[in-house]
Amino acid sequence: MKSFPDCETVRSDTNIVVVDPGSRNNRSKFRLQNPKRASVRIVQIDDCVIKEGIRCDYLLILPDEQELYIELKGSDVKHAVEQIARTIDLLASHSKSLIKLCFIASTRCPINSAEIQNLKKKFRQKYNAKLVIKTGEINHVYDPE
Repeated sequence: MKSFPDCETVRSDTNIVVVDPGSRNNRSKFRLQNPKRASVRIVQIDDCVIKEGIRCDYLLILPDEQELYIELKGSDVKHAVEQIARTIDLLASHSKSLIKLCFIASTRCPINSAEIQNLKKKFRQKYNAKLVIKTGEINHVYDPE
């Protein structure tokens, strides 16, 4: 994965939380639980790495070839999927061993579960990436073996 020195920080906290920089209420957030205190690269995509066009909010790069694409959203989940897809198209590593996980935290999710399952299936087929969509805060545990 490329380096983004002007747009990234490295943290090894046990809890790493990212919130939507443009939101006033921070109801959508992503929390990475990092019990082994691994060094995690936090890349601000929106208005830093990518300044024009649609793009997701953050990319977290974990030490063992995992990329976590994060979009913190109000309610337009379909648009959030498009934002992550474009970011992957522009930035993703193409290593076969790479694991891509994509997270959308929304304040509310107006589409039904069948539509969400369909989105997830298409996303996995096209990008070889797991898509997680939740309302409110998403907690993800990173516990390398």
